[in-house]
Amino acid sequence: MFGFIITKRGISKILLLAVLLIVLLSLVIFKASNKADTVSLQPATDTLERIAFIENMGYKVNREIAEESKEIEIPYVFNDIYKQYQQIQQKAGYDLEKYAGSKATLYTYNLVYENRTDVYAHLLVVDEKIIGGDISALSAENGFINPLA
Repeated sequence: MFGFIITKRGISKILLLAVLLIVLLSLVIFKASNKADTVSLQPATDTLERIAFIENMGYKVNREIAEESKEIEIPYVFNDIYKQYQQIQQKAGYDLEKYAGSKATLYTYNLVYENRTDVYAHLLVVDEKIIGGDISALSAENGFINPLA
């Protein structure tokens, strides 16, 4: 017959190991569940809030040109273009993968920007919160796409 004799020192080691295992699992679970945006999602319930958000970043919205909006769906599986766009979002602290499969509204605002008329702010909004976007100009000669920052 086999028997185990557990000493106080053995119990202490087992308890310490159990506590360390619980802490490690908690960190893994927290990190996985906290795959959320690293920025605080800004409210975007109306045009004024969205314009204020853009202007707080230092841009000036051309208020003579009305905002445009359209409904989009963020795909479940990102193609190469969405993967590149996701990288831009991550630079600003956003994570579109969290919203894969969600319906979103894409708001577009023309900006007053260095005597150009082709620069736009795009805001992606889900549940009246900004989840991403970009500042871009799609000119063939001097176009760009920058993260919201």
